[in-house]
Amino acid sequence: MITERVFNSFLLLALTSITALAQQISFKSDADKKQVSLGEAFTVGFFIESNTDSYSIDQPMKYPSHSGLQIVGEQRSQNVSYVNGKGVIEDGIVLAFVAEKEGKYRVGAAKIVVNGKTYTSKPVDIEVKGTGLSHSNFKNNSTQPVFLQSNVSKSNPYVNEQVSLSVKLYVKDLSYLNRKRNFRQGKLDGLSPKIVKSSPENIKQELVGGKQYFSEEVARYYVFPQKPGRIEIDPFSVDVIMPTTFGGEAVEVRSNAVVINAKALPEEGRPKNFSGAVGQFKMNASVDKKEIDANESVNFDVEISGAGNFNAINLPQVKTSKNLEKFAPKKRDAFKTYDSGMKGKIAEQTVLVPNFGGEYTISPVEFSYFDPVKEKYITLKSDSINLAVSGSKAPKSDVELASDDSEKSSDSIITDKIEEITNDVKEGKSAWLWVTGSVIAMSAAGLFFMKKKNNSSDKGEVIVPKVKPINEQNNFENYQPKTEKQKFVLVEKTEISPNSIKTDLDELKLKIFATDQKEFYQLQETILCNVAMKSTNTDLANFSDANMPDKMIAAGISEPVVEQWKLLMNTARQSKYAFGGLSENLEEVYEATVNVAEELIK
Repeated sequence: MITERVFNSFLLLALTSITALAQQISFKSDADKKQVSLGEAFTVGFFIESNTDSYSIDQPMKYPSHSGLQIVGEQRSQNVSYVNGKGVIEDGIVLAFVAEKEGKYRVGAAKIVVNGKTYTSKPVDIEVKGTGLSHSNFKNNSTQPVFLQSNVSKSNPYVNEQVSLSVKLYVKDLSYLNRKRNFRQGKLDGLSPKIVKSSPENIKQELVGGKQYFSEEVARYYVFPQKPGRIEIDPFSVDVIMPTTFGGEAVEVRSNAVVINAKALPEEGRPKNFSGAVGQFKMNASVDKKEIDANESVNFDVEISGAGNFNAINLPQVKTSKNLEKFAPKKRDAFKTYDSGMKGKIAEQTVLVPNFGGEYTISPVEFSYFDPVKEKYITLKSDSINLAVSGSKAPKSDVELASDDSEKSSDSIITDKIEEITNDVKEGKSAWLWVTGSVIAMSAAGLFFMKKKNNSSDKGEVIVPKVKPINEQNNFENYQPKTEKQKFVLVEKTEISPNSIKTDLDELKLKIFATDQKEFYQLQETILCNVAMKSTNTDLANFSDANMPDKMIAAGISEPVVEQWKLLMNTARQSKYAFGGLSENLEEVYEATVNVAEELIK
């Protein structure tokens, strides 16, 4: 009986340990800024971080101590991010604080009980200084019934670092907030601005010079300095209807000018691939599958997420080997400017198609950015990705060419050697000249006799190819290339006539509703090839995407029709390798194909 109880206790402990390891829960605190001006609000967030949402909060969060600070706002925050393909859930509360006087303050530790365990956050230290622009203007304006105030979150940022620019209207009488008209923005020369939509409930009570004011943020921007040095932001202004003896009069209220002294990004340690991105970012690179067939597509995705200047991000380009074909990438932007800054992600998807079977390696990609908090450059590097491709192997000649980076012929190698010897003679290093010269002469003679022998054998023998070229086949339908899959199906019929094209167009209309869109695009590609060859009287052996547009124009086809043909052809070919299709309206694509076909064969 005792043995059974011991065994059950051990089993319970093991299961509890496994569950704890799987969940990976932590509790953290994070402030949006550690140094603020007097009267300026700042936020501190308290977040549960977990790789799953299957946890239970046994006791709600115990608020931290905040002596000398006043809580002026509270909101719930939840965010899901992905790091190296793994999801991380952040769930918590964000508190907004304001200090009434200068000094150093501490937001204490918060506590919360999750799954029976107590978690404690770290305290956050904040410094409130009265030397900011806002404080001096508060003193000057504290006797006014209405005044406008401009303030920046940082007066000495780096180039491309995001800076919050806030414009607030302060009034003693709350009714004045409903009397504002015609807000006018100051010049933002030297800055790249992003406007933040004001919250509908952003009216607060604030102490200004020891007096109570109602404040409303009438505008908020996130600006990014574009050059180092002094940048002056002109005053903003707004009209407020003020009461007078004869009713009301519009009075222009102007804010203070704000000066930013932008710092140049350091030259020391700057990576070669740095494109100007400043902020805090993460990178994830992945493929949708690692085992495929030859001529089957695979999607390679690169995603940059975080906070900062997304407009300065250049996504890294994937490098592929010779037999791994790469198509033009598709870019997706999913970032916005929030109250807390520009956040989100930017991603790019590249379609890769292996031409042959074998093992392929996608090289790691790198992305570099400057972190203004750590004041240093950071380079993110992905892992290399291996693809296992089933199918026929690449021809030996292709493998040899792919492994030879120089790709030089024998004649060019001999020429390089002769140039090397000439340089050595000029420098007095000719002791080995005769030996090397003899070797080169023997190599040249050998090449000469080999070429002569090949020429004589060519004249004496007629080599019959195992498979005749397509244009020499008497029966094209009986010809089948000896490969597992064809990359592009250009034609399927030997005779191209208006009737056969009309039949194909009727079939294309039925394929609009096919389960697999690739069937539609494959037939569309065939039709476009056929009408192009028909209009230019070109056979398959002389067909190519490069020369057909010129041939069609020479045949009297208008340039707009030729451009439409090129667009449809390019889309049809890309769609066969795009994961999930191209999200196009196939009915519109069909109508465009019909119009082009009619123009080319009329």
